[in-house]
Amino acid sequence: MIEKLPRPSPPALPSSYFWTWDHSTNWMLDDPGMQTIGCYNPYLKRPETFLTDYQRLIDFAVALGVKGIVVWGFLRDAHGGIDAARRVAEYAAAKGIAIMPGIGTTDYGGVYYEGEHPYNLACFLRRYPEARMIDAEGRRKPNGICPTDPAFQDWIAEGMQWLFREFPLGGVNLENGDFLTCCCPRCRARIAEWPTADPAFFIAQALGVLPALHAIAGEMGQKLITWATYTGFLPGTPNNPVGEGSMQCDRPAIVDLAPERAITQWTLTNMVGWSGGDPARASLATYLDDGAPEAVLATARWPREVRPPSHRSVGFLHQGSQWTGNRYEMVISTIKEGCLRAHRAGLEGVTIHGEVTNRFIPWALNYLAFSHFIHWPEDSLRAFGRITLGPVLGSAENGELFLELLAAAENNTLTQPQRDELWQRGQAAASNAIWPPDAQLEPWRFWNWLYLTAGKPEQRAVDNLL
Repeated sequence: MIEKLPRPSPPALPSSYFWTWDHSTNWMLDDPGMQTIGCYNPYLKRPETFLTDYQRLIDFAVALGVKGIVVWGFLRDAHGGIDAARRVAEYAAAKGIAIMPGIGTTDYGGVYYEGEHPYNLACFLRRYPEARMIDAEGRRKPNGICPTDPAFQDWIAEGMQWLFREFPLGGVNLENGDFLTCCCPRCRARIAEWPTADPAFFIAQALGVLPALHAIAGEMGQKLITWATYTGFLPGTPNNPVGEGSMQCDRPAIVDLAPERAITQWTLTNMVGWSGGDPARASLATYLDDGAPEAVLATARWPREVRPPSHRSVGFLHQGSQWTGNRYEMVISTIKEGCLRAHRAGLEGVTIHGEVTNRFIPWALNYLAFSHFIHWPEDSLRAFGRITLGPVLGSAENGELFLELLAAAENNTLTQPQRDELWQRGQAAASNAIWPPDAQLEPWRFWNWLYLTAGKPEQRAVDNLL
């Protein structure tokens, strides 16, 4: 069903991808080492599960028309190192999916995230302890490399070039370590001569990321070479609502110092929202018949005229993940808003997490919504139901009705006739759920979930993995 979804070519947001950590990407559910939260986590699953998890996610990305998958922990001794990473990359390349290793430049592991390898950050710091960052009190930091250290600049450039020689990659996702800064004399001198009034963390990002970007400039164009800003692109004062480490300037210097074909990944998490900055997202009913409601097109968080200053841009949404407090939340309306606003602001893509299996219905709905709105960002929820959800549920009518009932349930406005209709749909789907050989389990799983969590409010706590 899902593997037969209709897709236009090309999509409206063609550079859209999933973001994942290896330790918490759980598409193979029978492994005792699964984790659901964290960063810097050890990999506790069986080594072979790494391949199974990502093969399943890759297959699903193909079905959804999603371009690529960021893999943090791509190179890690605990799940097979170079050999396992190559198998994942080759499997993805054969299916047209861009594997994008998550690479820390001055923190977050380096090119080889964890293990004894020349391009691992901890190994580098053991060899060059004098390259550690220095804090404001003049002390060496336990982690983090000074971005102006000459040995670092050679190391990160060589490591990036090795990465693309070694694996059939479709891109890379660079981070420097969030808001880390170095206060050594070299870095202070670079900050003092910086051409624009950027916040210190933006300068540190530029110093750490630029050597890596320039080293692989020849890979840019068709490949997704992205780097994370950790912030949105609303300029202004430090008190703007974009969040910690806000841009604070109209055009950071890195925009003009980086290769033009590099893609800037802006954080949209705190830019989306409506009603003049109210953090509550729009209800599903808002989008049911209107794909571009005025209420979400111009807000204090994202004024209509604000566009990213970078030459190429994508947006990252954290909603429905560990980073926003609810990894298992259904966030269809946020995905819809993010895709709509990104498309109108000229972004090339939108990124969401891809860690939770689609066997969990709220995330199956998130993935389907993401698939639809990166292709048709202006569509209404009803159009999503007819075109993308409909094939999963057996007909366009079923897809549209499902979203109509879901929107009513969210607003606690389900009528008794609607509850009766929901019950009848679930019963009809159950009668067809025969295994094997005539399995039609997907419609039953969706209707049964909606009935148990919305049609019978007293059973909202039921296990949603049904």
